[in-house]
Order: sequence, then structure tokens, then C-alpha cells
Amino acid sequence: MKNKALFLSILFLFLGCKKQEFDDFDFSYSNTFETDFSIKFSSKNDSIFLYENWAAENKQLPRNKTSYLSTLNEKQRSKLESFMSNIDFKSLDTLYFEKYQDGEYYSFYIRKDKIRKTIKVHSYNAPKSLSNFAHWIYETKKSLKLKETQKSFEFKSKKNYPKLPPAINQESSKQ
Repeated sequence: MKNKALFLSILFLFLGCKKQEFDDFDFSYSNTFETDFSIKFSSKNDSIFLYENWAAENKQLPRNKTSYLSTLNEKQRSKLESFMSNIDFKSLDTLYFEKYQDGEYYSFYIRKDKIRKTIKVHSYNAPKSLSNFAHWIYETKKSLKLKETQKSFEFKSKKNYPKLPPAINQESSKQ
């Protein structure tokens, strides 16, 4: 009887221990006419932390310069884990850049096992896995039930936003 109880305890321990898909992960996104936000995903639970830097004029959440908390549902968490486990972040470049002014820009920060990497994208030719993941996060963000908070969060993906090359800065200052 003791052996059976010990075996069941060990079995439940192993079944209950799910491999963590990341140690630290956040994402920043900006597009020309709609939004500029950063989102941090908790590695321990379904919580997300969101900072809306800029949003187009509207009466709905999220509002400019505001922090929020929310949670992912089971389906969203499963999809996040699928992206995290299927994308080989280690083999990806850190910059995918094309010279154009409008459009979208996004940045991933990942710390997983021995990987610590920021991947910046402003290109129509980024790996499909990254663009699919970015668009899934963008769409998921729109569906979250947001609760405003006074907490502030560190977003490593936002710290690494690239500065526009001098030629682009000069062109935009002439307009």
C-alpha cells in the first residue's frame, strides 16, 4: 500500500510539473495609425502586463500612457506556449529591417534557458514564424479584458527599439 501511494505521489508530481516555455518574454508593437504597446507574459501563470503607449482616438480601452493587467484564457495560453516551443529563437537573426517609414514595427525579447535575445522587425520579409506570432499577439491583445493598474513594468523589447537611420530622420524633418 505504501509503495502504491509513493508511486502515485511521484506520478502526480511529474504530471503536475509542466516544462516552462520561457523564463522572461515580452513584446512591443507599433503601427502607424492605430497603436504602440508593450506586453509582458508571465512565465508562472496566465497573467499579462500591458502598457499602451499610444492608441488612436477612441472611447474604448486601452488609453494612452496607461498600464493594465489581464489574463490569458486556456486556449490563448496554449497557443502562446505552442509559439514559444516551436520557434527556434536561437537560430533567428536579431534584426529584420527594410527602409520604409510607415507600416508596423515589432520587437521580441526572450530569455529561455541559455538564450537571451532581442529580435527587431521592420520588414515585409521577416520569417513567417515571427510575423505569425506578432500578429497573434496583436489580435489577442484586442480581445483581453483589461484592468487598469498603477504598477509599472520593464519591457526589454521596448528598450531596444531601433532609432531610424539618419537618412530617414532627415527626410521626415524636411516635411
